[in-house]
Amino acid sequence: MANPIVLYGAPMSLFTGKVRSYLRKQHIPFDERMPGSAECKEQVFPAIKRRVVPVVKLADGTLIQDSVDIIDHFESQADRRFSVYPSTPIQRLTALIIDLFGSEGLFKVAMHFRWNFPNDNEAFLQREFGDHIVPGESQETVLAIAEAGMAPMRNYLPMMGITGDTAPLIEAQFDDVLTLLDEHFSSHPYLLGGLPTVADYGLFAPLYAHCGRDPYPSALMKSKAQRVYRWLERMQAPDRDMPEFGPYEECLFDEDALPATLTHLLSLVAKDFLPELQQTVDVVNDHLAQSIDDPQGQCVTAKPHIKVLDMMQYRFRGETVSGMAVPYRLYMLQRITDYYDKLPAKAQARASEFFEPLGLAPLLCLKASRRVEREQHIEVWGQPQ
Repeated sequence: MANPIVLYGAPMSLFTGKVRSYLRKQHIPFDERMPGSAECKEQVFPAIKRRVVPVVKLADGTLIQDSVDIIDHFESQADRRFSVYPSTPIQRLTALIIDLFGSEGLFKVAMHFRWNFPNDNEAFLQREFGDHIVPGESQETVLAIAEAGMAPMRNYLPMMGITGDTAPLIEAQFDDVLTLLDEHFSSHPYLLGGLPTVADYGLFAPLYAHCGRDPYPSALMKSKAQRVYRWLERMQAPDRDMPEFGPYEECLFDEDALPATLTHLLSLVAKDFLPELQQTVDVVNDHLAQSIDDPQGQCVTAKPHIKVLDMMQYRFRGETVSGMAVPYRLYMLQRITDYYDKLPAKAQARASEFFEPLGLAPLLCLKASRRVEREQHIEVWGQPQ
């Protein structure tokens, strides 16, 4: 008998991995179907106005697109196993910051290691992308159609700031992230203790679908960061799957605390991603300032399927990089600033004091002049803020 929930996605899809892991940990039964399936092409994509995954179809036929919205839908259900949002201020802000960094800030790592090592990855990706487009067809058909899905992804790299000049910086970032995480996961099964949070799901997205499955980066991970690879396995298991930690309790760290291994990761986020976010806000503000008509309710880009508002330059590891200004990132950033704004004054002061030496205090108040909201599965301009 078919499960009542359908997940439209693919094994090699970054954000599908995030949602699939969440559903498994919450013991939510689902059927997964490829984007190339008839119902996805003929019913789902026309309804959401663009060809993106993941999309979840609920038992009543309701469609939910976007990994954040999907997880938040199930978080609102009374029968969830546990919440992936910490209840204490420092841990909650940390989880939201790392979710943003993993989901958006490691795109360059994910795409570089997928597409710039064809001798190792090509044969694997041909089957992955072919299956994505024509699931269930013969291997000949799968391989013949694969390039149609792969070429646009490769062509996307320069717009993301992935070039021969930036490749060493991206590879150094990946090495640093693996080193920090391997140290952390040597002592703790998840980022905030004994249960996964949105921090884990955000990092899991790029580190699993691209870096944990594609041959070249996954071999690097296994050889350099075995504990990170074990965490990838653990994130896909419906049970504890942490026998190496003995009787580790299934709860978050006590008293809103964070270990030093996690604060080191937060410092890396400040160094590697905060300048890009700050420049994104500046570009968005300049765009909005030039708008003649009230943009509220309008799509944030020229068309719903376009992620990019404009190109921009920002600092990354001591160099100036040309990349995309992506308004969707403000949708995730607002989750951080909204939570911070609602904290009592004393809790705000404590949070600022905690994140200041890590270089992240500016992130707590970083806002564009207008909100980014999601309506009918697309990002639109919201109210001024």
